[in-house]
Amino acid sequence: SVRPIEPQGKLIGFASVNFGGVVIDDFKVVDGKNGIFLGAPSKPDPASRTGYRATVRIPDHATQERINAAGVKAYHAAVEQLVARAQAVRPAPIKEQMAEAAKQAGKENAARPAPAKAKEARNDR
Repeated sequence: SVRPIEPQGKLIGFASVNFGGVVIDDFKVVDGKNGIFLGAPSKPDPASRTGYRATVRIPDHATQERINAAGVKAYHAAVEQLVARAQAVRPAPIKEQMAEAAKQAGKENAARPAPAKAKEARNDR
């Protein structure tokens, strides 16, 4: 499963990977120069060169590629779902709202009887 986030640099989301019945949380979804990929979960380690140490290692390149492909597919599906949800709750643009209101008002005005003329209305008194 993937949780897209507001981009923070190259980081665009987090993922949980279910691999053989074992769920590994906190993979990072990263938009790198060669496309989107999943970065392994890590934790701070002041002794390391980068300041972080990976908590999960995937030595098999084919397995890493399968995880990346599934992560990219899940990320795109999650983003499409968020976009669809946002469009469903977004109101129509004001121009469309005004056009629809004018059309409705025209129908209602056409259904009303024409008002009586001023002289005829005085004679009925």
